[in-house]
Amino acid sequence: MRVTQRYEHKYRLDTTKIYQVRNQILASGLERDYYSQEQPYFVRSLYFDTDNYHSFLENRGGFFSRVKLRIRSYSPTPADPLSVEIKTKIGNQSLKYSTFIAHGWYDTFMETKHFPVNDNPVLIEFERLVHLLALKPKVIIEYEREGLRTGRAANLRITIDREIRSAAADELFPEAPSFRTHYGKGAILEIKCSGKQPRWLSQCVQEHGLQWVANSKYVQSIGLSRPDLVTGSASLLRMPVGASTVDTQAGLGRFRAATHV
Repeated sequence: MRVTQRYEHKYRLDTTKIYQVRNQILASGLERDYYSQEQPYFVRSLYFDTDNYHSFLENRGGFFSRVKLRIRSYSPTPADPLSVEIKTKIGNQSLKYSTFIAHGWYDTFMETKHFPVNDNPVLIEFERLVHLLALKPKVIIEYEREGLRTGRAANLRITIDREIRSAAADELFPEAPSFRTHYGKGAILEIKCSGKQPRWLSQCVQEHGLQWVANSKYVQSIGLSRPDLVTGSASLLRMPVGASTVDTQAGLGRFRAATHV
């Protein structure tokens, strides 16, 4: 199990800014991470939500505390490993619990809505939330990611995501997904840190006139695949029958206690 707690700051970059900002960051002492040595690496995620898109509406409404479930692949075709992730967000601070599984375990879960017998707290809580909230797979989102980090500050990581696109899907590897592009040739810069940004990084943001953006890839994907929801009434924001916000937060509280976070 992996636990990541950090603040996330996101900025949109046009094509010319991508190279200017990246080169300045590299000149400041960061280097490409292990997975980005030769070229950006592939990321695809399958997101879960209710039939009335509760998670989407919470994100779009800017709810202070929210939960997101996804299964992630680093290959466009079925391959090991896959990452099962529970991401909670309180304001700008995110807390992500994740664990790797074999593709066969994913197949079992998608067929039965249960993972094989295990004592992994991430898988147990992921499965519990899927049943409690009546969650179903809704979209896949994929992009090319370049990761930058430094050994001097393990609490700092910067990513640049390009070629972001999404498609409605009920599985991670559909045969012919109808992808929609999010930003064209632009990119999203994400600064992920567990504390205060270093001064040189704040200066870099100011020098290039970068503006913070609310950039939920999931919200964008639903906006593209279900534009009717964007103009929908806020009254649609309801929990499934039998599940309440109190139930969900209480369960996550027990989960955090069990994982010593």
